[in-house]
Amino acid sequence: MRCPYCGNNLPVEAEIRDVQQDKVYGVKQWFGTMLLMLIPGVNLILLFIWAFSGKVNKNKKNWAIAAIFIYAIVILILVALYFMLVSMVNRLLGG
Repeated sequence: MRCPYCGNNLPVEAEIRDVQQDKVYGVKQWFGTMLLMLIPGVNLILLFIWAFSGKVNKNKKNWAIAAIFIYAIVILILVALYFMLVSMVNRLLGG
């Protein structure tokens, strides 16, 4: 087997990687990805598929994992703010 980049022979035990996974994402692909992220419900499903699927471009996979972390942090902050607001309202109303 030959290396798709340099043409040298690869050892038998060499890991065979899909060249499609290593290609840089273009503007059109990112534009389509961002449009899909605007659809409620679909965006979360696609993020988890892209983050944990094995046959996804590395760029998109890393981006999806980062987006999931950001969503989790934002949700934690919103939950904390909610409980702070409820506590303040209870104090103001004498509860």
